[in-house]
Amino acid sequence: MRNSIKLGFVLAAAGVVFMPLALVRHARGSDHADTPDNAANPGQDLSDVYLFPSPSDPTKVVLVMDASPLITPAEIGTRSFDPNVLYQFKIDNTGDNVEDLVIQAHFTGVGATQKCFISGPVKPAVTGTTSKAMAADGTVGTFNNTFTLTNGAKVFCGVREDPFFFDLEQFFTILPDRATPVNGIAVANPDAPQAATFRNPGIDFLSNGHYNVLSIVVELPKTMIEGASGTKVGLWCTTSKETN
Repeated sequence: MRNSIKLGFVLAAAGVVFMPLALVRHARGSDHADTPDNAANPGQDLSDVYLFPSPSDPTKVVLVMDASPLITPAEIGTRSFDPNVLYQFKIDNTGDNVEDLVIQAHFTGVGATQKCFISGPVKPAVTGTTSKAMAADGTVGTFNNTFTLTNGAKVFCGVREDPFFFDLEQFFTILPDRATPVNGIAVANPDAPQAATFRNPGIDFLSNGHYNVLSIVVELPKTMIEGASGTKVGLWCTTSKETN
């Protein structure tokens, strides 16, 4: 059994559209409500994706997808995954930048009783900007609770503090004419003194504001996603909505 895995590129994308049939669709990048559409539909808004060795078992890795960013403490009890969205980890283990495996998550219901359905890792029926939901594992999870799939993978789907570090105040001091993508209005005075670099140490806007995200976390053996020896593993994530 191989116990090593090389980590490749890590990207995040949102807004990919899925249908049961292979149709041409579009994709958009995403990062913390960067467009009016994502701000209005937080369930489809991806903020981060991570892949790292399991801290408790060196033979395993952890995959994390964060969505629905900027959840305030007051909103924690009201925010859950969008049941109309298909959430996907896409894994390339052959080095051609095309997904060879997917791990999918979809949900039914809302709130604390929301049910979580996980598929994979499995070879996708289609690749690229069109997706198809795969058969779910026999174990059904619930929101904010850890559960184990029949293949041994451990899964958590629920609320976590946003791990992304961003000194937003200094960012707008460096780029004072930056307008928010939500309403197009500049968020800082363009006539104010302009900074050239970030602060060291910076001030984490997301942590100080106690912002949270919805996380899909999967811990599984490296052997489930790695390819040939020496091949890097690429990971990216998508959210998909059915469209007419």
